[in-house]
Amino acid sequence: MIRIEPQKRKAPEISIAPLVDCVLLLLIFFLLTSSFSEKIGIKITLPGSDTAQATDHKTLDISIAESGEITFRGESLRVGELAVALEKAIAEEGKKPAFLLADRSVSIERAAEIIDCVRAAGIESVAIATQRKPPEYQDEE
Repeated sequence: MIRIEPQKRKAPEISIAPLVDCVLLLLIFFLLTSSFSEKIGIKITLPGSDTAQATDHKTLDISIAESGEITFRGESLRVGELAVALEKAIAEEGKKPAFLLADRSVSIERAAEIIDCVRAAGIESVAIATQRKPPEYQDEE
């Protein structure tokens, strides 16, 4: 009679090396294909202020370039179009304060025109963005 001995089964092993290779390749792929976006818009040099503070609440940002170009949500608009765009934003997201990011060389008349447009859209709270003055410029005035 032939005697058959049961074979001892080896415990299954899972090799982690291929998994690590795949994860590493995915990581490299996502790092190379991702884009780190900055705020899209126009270049603005904000006016300086000694009392500038950071804001953490959500606002409706309106930019005014040195040339007088108005930008709202990445779209260049005229003054009349801004009120319509603001009303649409209020209808979609609710009423938020407006934040005016105007270049330091923009005339006060142009800024007042935009503020009037914002108030006409039904927004009562309008703030003007500034940046904190560097210490070397604070004592000059």
